[in-house]
Amino acid sequence: MATTFVACKDDDKVNPTPEKPKSTVELKGKISANRTLSKDTIYLMKEYVYVVNNATLTIEPGTTILGGTVTTTTGGTLIITAGAKLIAKGTADAPIVFTSAKAPGARKKGDWGGIILLGKASTNRAIDKRNVEGLQEVDATVSLTYGNPTGAAQGDDNDNSGVLQYVRVEFGGIALSSTPDSEVNGVTFYAVGAGTTVDHVQVSYSGDDAFEWFGGNVNCKYLVAYGTLDDNFDMDSGFKGKLQFCVALLDPAVSDVVSLSNGLEVDNLNGANTSTPFTHPIISNLTIVGPGAATGNGDYFYAGARWRRGTTFTVANSVFSGYPVANDVESKIAQDSLAAGNSKITNSIFQVGGVSPISSARGAGAAAIGPVFFDADTKDASYLNGTAILNLIMTTASKNDTLKTLGDVFAKVPAAASYKATNTEFALKTAKTAVFGTEFDSFFDKVNYVGAVDPANPWTKQSWINWSPNETVYVKE
Repeated sequence: MATTFVACKDDDKVNPTPEKPKSTVELKGKISANRTLSKDTIYLMKEYVYVVNNATLTIEPGTTILGGTVTTTTGGTLIITAGAKLIAKGTADAPIVFTSAKAPGARKKGDWGGIILLGKASTNRAIDKRNVEGLQEVDATVSLTYGNPTGAAQGDDNDNSGVLQYVRVEFGGIALSSTPDSEVNGVTFYAVGAGTTVDHVQVSYSGDDAFEWFGGNVNCKYLVAYGTLDDNFDMDSGFKGKLQFCVALLDPAVSDVVSLSNGLEVDNLNGANTSTPFTHPIISNLTIVGPGAATGNGDYFYAGARWRRGTTFTVANSVFSGYPVANDVESKIAQDSLAAGNSKITNSIFQVGGVSPISSARGAGAAAIGPVFFDADTKDASYLNGTAILNLIMTTASKNDTLKTLGDVFAKVPAAASYKATNTEFALKTAKTAVFGTEFDSFFDKVNYVGAVDPANPWTKQSWINWSPNETVYVKE
């Protein structure tokens, strides 16, 4: 048998077929039957998109959805109504991306809306107050109710709104100038139940909060809030979910002069602090990095965590750094809970820097504050002062530590400037071993380190995360 080999010259090589530009499809209106969005198509969402009629919207890994606005107060927003589902299951190598329709370098917070999921789990809001905030000119034929449809506080806490995995949400978040404290966030969960899967989600440069939970008890892991205008993790209305491995990195040039920017802002219910079920998140391995001693627009940062309006909480193995105040506990009910041991922070690290200016958001006549480790605001019948809060949190049994500078906290200080982050390993300068109490059930991975990131294997360096979102080319001409 004879075999013939044919030699090829370099100029005989066949060039690969260039990648064809993807077609663009506009996405708007109601989706009332099951639908799949393809990774081979670019989707443009400038208006509200409602998933209704118990339909399921599935988004393939690697799919890109571009968001824009129609007016200054309405923009592309994906709304999953109660009973419907979103299956956005990306992968580490092929995340699903929601981002601005603008060109690289021109993107900014508030370029579009965000993602809203409505569920049927518990909430302490009265039925006539279960309103989705931040939306104007909605389709009157779409029900935007959430929680138990009978109006009862107790809902279906195993309710399933779908899957949100390996997803990025960039440059969303629209504030309504006509309605104070009413905005579309990066991702908002309204009474979303524990049957829903949420992990590996990054929200970058949101024009309001990065993540907000109104009631419900969905559990979440591996969340990143980056360059957020207002609060990174906002919880209220009876939220009782569990969180682990969550990172917030703030840009010194981006803060909220209206309501002050916080790492966590956690309420029970505004105006009705005793409402049940009480908000009570259980959190471990959280890392909050504020801007340190930043000046200019960054002056309006306030607290690494702001516990107020009757909330209760359990936190361990976490890092609160870079804010003028490490933790603020306000309202008599929240302070009573801390004093009684029903709320607690243990085995964690606190560091402060910078000054937050005078602002009505801290109570009538509030003066500039910081750097100070603990504060007790004047609102909602608070009766303790910052020193009393310090004495309740910094006990020998709590195993908490205070450090002087960000350089004392981190081996390399994480930082953000011009939409690009550096030193995103978040490794601690001095290792601290995690301790898990009985409150931390099987949902929690019993890791041996404090903070959100394993120094030996930093998940914040994985390819699904984007620390320079204003440079990325999503649409090839």
